[in-house]
Amino acid sequence: MIDLRQKAFNNISKIIAISRYDIEQRQLINDYGLNIHSENWFRDIFNFVYEYSFENANFENQNIAHIDLIDKTNKLIYQITTTRTKEKIENTLKALDNKIYTGYSLKIFYLLDKANPNKNTELELKYNINLKDCLLDYTDLITDINNLETAKLIELNNKYFDGIEEKYTEEITLNLVFKHLLKNHTTIKLNYDDDLGSIDITKKINLNNLNQKIINKINNGLEYISIINEIDSEDNLLSELRSLVVEDLYREVLLKLLATKVSKKEIENKTILELHNFSKSYDMNFNKVIHNLYLLLENKIDIKDFNSTSISWIIIAFFFEICDVGIKE
Repeated sequence: MIDLRQKAFNNISKIIAISRYDIEQRQLINDYGLNIHSENWFRDIFNFVYEYSFENANFENQNIAHIDLIDKTNKLIYQITTTRTKEKIENTLKALDNKIYTGYSLKIFYLLDKANPNKNTELELKYNINLKDCLLDYTDLITDINNLETAKLIELNNKYFDGIEEKYTEEITLNLVFKHLLKNHTTIKLNYDDDLGSIDITKKINLNNLNQKIINKINNGLEYISIINEIDSEDNLLSELRSLVVEDLYREVLLKLLATKVSKKEIENKTILELHNFSKSYDMNFNKVIHNLYLLLENKIDIKDFNSTSISWIIIAFFFEICDVGIKE
């Protein structure tokens, strides 16, 4: 039963994360269709998890101002949105001025990340609320789902999540994760002339003196390299990913670890190849280097289980194989 619970929870977490990434990318091309369908999907999930009686408010009154879901039994009204502005919050709270909603509690559920406004005493006094308690997102939902009794959690997965992963192929999922990672990344024109080349993967593992745990993680990740290579490169996605993972995150790891051995002046503005040479000279522990890179990536990715493999390790394996990560000579 424990295994079934873990499997169900992992699937729920993964689907919610992928759906967020999907909404995020569609909005960039002004496609809001998934946002609209999300209202009813989350209506059903809220009703199941919290035993609410939500109905879509627009069914009764088309495009009712500020409100998407209404539970007349428990006197709750929800707005489902991706807009994080202060104006959006203020406009949504205006629903409480309507006498119809006297005695109702109002929440704003963000399909992406929730807003984090500064304390607004004026609004809180006017509506007798704690503003931050009104703002929810996937982190709150996932926490409450994890607190469900085992049988109910498994039923939730079977009823609303099982099978959805078939829509998101491995290639689509990795594509969405990569684009999510790059969403707020500013590409800097860097020197890519360092030809790090490529060597046999077994030889490179030995050269970097990796322990068995890291070896297993990289080998599991290597199984997905062909899928990464199939990802459409017309928007330079893999080049952008290299900029983030290698030139930003990996560089950050190398610099921090080298800073304990050499002066900052000696290593600042060095290329990745030059940092590798420093690392080799000072006998850097690349198990620690690669593990620290994994931790940085893992903090940026919500999907923790991708066919029992971490996407962070898939990314690391990709750049390790082509010698952008780890020494090669």
